[in-house]
Amino acid sequence: MPTLESAPTKSVPTFMLSQTRVIRAPRARVYEAWTNPETMKQWFGPSAMRTPNVSLDVRVGGAYRIEFAPNQQAPSDDHDCGGTNTAAFGQYTQIVPNQLLQFSWSSNWQPGEDSLVTVSLKDVDGGTELTILHENFNTEESRDAHNNGWAGSFDKLARILEA
Repeated sequence: MPTLESAPTKSVPTFMLSQTRVIRAPRARVYEAWTNPETMKQWFGPSAMRTPNVSLDVRVGGAYRIEFAPNQQAPSDDHDCGGTNTAAFGQYTQIVPNQLLQFSWSSNWQPGEDSLVTVSLKDVDGGTELTILHENFNTEESRDAHNNGWAGSFDKLARILEA
């Protein structure tokens, strides 16, 4: 009996980014910056944005929501998350205190794009190595905009933790 061949499956390309920074602060302090809403308000988001509202339920299955607003003091050439009333939201999928946070990432400025963020922390000479892997972007443009946003966030994080 002849067999039917299925049509080759077309794979849809996905895009990812990775950044690594050394933050001159203890690992527990860097982890706390990711898990304390008041601390996160001070640094999270691109340099052109501020973060007025943060809600974190840091447990596997817990939800988070981070709201962004334009920062009038910042340069206008940075990614602005689409303007006012923007938010990123998702759920925590994996947590190892002081070592790893993984969470889904969706936003109202990129509807339909659901990605995954993994934050890894490890001790190194002089501080904490922070590595972020953000994967499953739909387009290169989205990946590049998020890459700029993470870079701006990490610049602010270093400023507040290294002060």
